[in-house]
Amino acid sequence: GAMRAQPSIRRRRLLQAAGALTAAPWPAAQAARAQDEALAEALAFAASNFPDAISALGGAPQLSAHITFQLPDVADNGAVVPISVSSRLPGTREILIVVDGNPQPLAVRFTIPDGTEPFVATRIRMAGSGTVYAAVRTDDGLYAVARKTEVSVGGCG
Repeated sequence: GAMRAQPSIRRRRLLQAAGALTAAPWPAAQAARAQDEALAEALAFAASNFPDAISALGGAPQLSAHITFQLPDVADNGAVVPISVSSRLPGTREILIVVDGNPQPLAVRFTIPDGTEPFVATRIRMAGSGTVYAAVRTDDGLYAVARKTEVSVGGCG
C-alpha cells in the first residue's frame, strides 16, 4: 500500500503548484498585455511578408498627413538607406518602419517615451526598389505614410 500512496502525493503537489500558477495576482493582467505586445512585436519582426507584418502590428493603419517622412527617391546602396520620420500626432508611442519587399518587412521599431519629441533618423536595409511605410502608433491607433524608392544595388543579399 505504501508504494501506491506515492503517486497521489506527487499528483497533489503538482495540482497545488498548478493552482498557485493560475491564482495569479491582479497586476498579471498588465504583464499579460505586455507579453501580448512583445509577442505581436516578435511576430511582426519574424513576418516574412508585408501583410503578415501589418496584421501582427495591429492591422491596416490609417493614412495621416501628420507624419513627416524623408527617404531618398533613389538609393545608391540598399544596405544603407537614410530615413527620418517625425510625428505631429498627439500621444505618439511608437514609430515603426516597414519595408514592403524585404525578407523581414519590419525594419525597425522605436518606442517614444512621454515628453520626448517623436523624431527618429536611421539607416535601413532594402532588398530592392519598393515601398517604405513609416507607421506611428498612438493612443488612438496606427497611422502611416508611404513612399516609393528606387534602389540601385540591393542590400539584403
